[in-house]
Amino acid sequence: MNKLTYTSILSLLILIVASCDVLNEEVVSDVTAETHFTTPSGFEDAVNGAYEPLRSFYGAEQGGNLTEYGTDLIQNAGHGGFHYMNQYNAGLNSEASPMQTLWDNYYIAINSANAAINRASEIEDMDEGLKNTRLGEAHFLRAHYYFHLVEHFGPVHLTTEETIGVEIEATRAPESEVYTQIVSDLETAINNLPSDPSEQEWGRATEPAAKMLLSQVLLTRGYKDFAESDDYSRAATLAESVINDYNFRLLDDYEMIFDNDNEENEEIIWAVQYGKDPLINGPGNRSHLYYRPWYEVYGGDGSGAGLVRSLEPGYGRPWIRFKMTPFALQNYRPIDQDSRYKKSFQDTWYYNDAASLPTDEYPNVAVGDTAIYIDPDMTAQEVEQNQDSAPYYLMSWATAHTNENINMFPSLKKHDDFQRPSVNEAAGNKDYIVYRLAEAYLFAAEARYQMGELPAAADHINAVRERAAWPGEEANITANTLANLQNEGLDYILDERGREFYGEQKRWITLKRTGKLLERVRNYAGLQESRDNIEERHLLRPIPATQINRTDGGYEQNPGY
Repeated sequence: MNKLTYTSILSLLILIVASCDVLNEEVVSDVTAETHFTTPSGFEDAVNGAYEPLRSFYGAEQGGNLTEYGTDLIQNAGHGGFHYMNQYNAGLNSEASPMQTLWDNYYIAINSANAAINRASEIEDMDEGLKNTRLGEAHFLRAHYYFHLVEHFGPVHLTTEETIGVEIEATRAPESEVYTQIVSDLETAINNLPSDPSEQEWGRATEPAAKMLLSQVLLTRGYKDFAESDDYSRAATLAESVINDYNFRLLDDYEMIFDNDNEENEEIIWAVQYGKDPLINGPGNRSHLYYRPWYEVYGGDGSGAGLVRSLEPGYGRPWIRFKMTPFALQNYRPIDQDSRYKKSFQDTWYYNDAASLPTDEYPNVAVGDTAIYIDPDMTAQEVEQNQDSAPYYLMSWATAHTNENINMFPSLKKHDDFQRPSVNEAAGNKDYIVYRLAEAYLFAAEARYQMGELPAAADHINAVRERAAWPGEEANITANTLANLQNEGLDYILDERGREFYGEQKRWITLKRTGKLLERVRNYAGLQESRDNIEERHLLRPIPATQINRTDGGYEQNPGY
């Protein structure tokens, strides 16, 4: 199956023209919206251009800042300049770049989608079926961008018209109106998009992808004071349709979902596209950098001896941004039942550099021997007692959050990308998974729970848990799901989502949806600053100062900023 190749549209000049799955660059000086967007190729360019800003969020550091930091699962490690996003301190303000990046790129994308939608009726000599499919994609993308904007910022400027010249007027539409537009766009998308995903290039929106997004949107609206009475039931039905009416399946092996050589697998419903051609890969998927610890300075005796960066699996280039909280680790227990800890994290590194082996201290060590090991069960005292006899750097879950180990912790394997041309190349080529089938089960479970249908909710959760079990542990891992759901309620679903989707840019928006952000951060955040500083106002992000300054008469800021 061909993959979608993204194109960019800037100031209505078409800088890149796509053809099939090979993209050729061509600078066009006399192209305008009037002459180009009303042609079949121009219409395709507008739709393709609406995909490109997805890369500014998925697999990008700023997207991770907005979705991973400041939650119960992930805290900042020692590196990077965006710790305020995790700690909810004064740096989280209207001039902070994560908010401006999301705002600017997503409104650019919305304008591309608007251009495609508004000009579709003017296009002649284009196959109507293809035109309707591309229209469905544009409606899907516009809904996606508005959904993220309204959830992060609350009331936002809502327009479905193409912006051609400079505009300095903007207003904030109520959240309920934005949601009405999002739902309408997705209903249109579902009606227009092909029901058979194989009819689309890999990476384009499809009918099941639109159903997934609409399920999430309705599930989210169901918690709000402007919810409609059937939001939960529709959310459940849509998610169950994705489960039952298409050819998706849960892969037998959880780890294979994220295999670099298995990117078009049967569990993936929709993924943002990256590729190996540096000319068209943009900044690349950089997630492989952010969840990796600073292993190269901790090896052997704790000085980094015997370890160097490598493209071999297990090493890579660390940027040391996102680190699991103590709660996130403990949430995987019992790890002898649930395979997702071992299949999500690396906790052992091996000497890989003969020239720097710590043979003065450990005379018998060799390449391939253990250099770092993080034990799940040792207490801090046991680590100290065993370190002298271990020819490697010894840690445990208990010591992974001490000051001396702020940059050393289990490494998330989901985003590993060892197909880059060199170890220090930041631009990864791995697609970023946005929706996969496990989330359809957990959307359906959450919706059924909210409807009071706990046995049905438990069945959906157990489909995910059974796949997560080590062989022979299926009955044990699913035995108490209904009882746990009855006793723990929504927290049990959130814990399950934490195990299944750790590090997949879903957590902040999930905790906000369920009304659990403040509670879970105060109870489980890894840093005391996060627990102490989070306030009600942090349920919305600050409106970027650039938007306020460039709007005639100003643009209302969110409360507390």
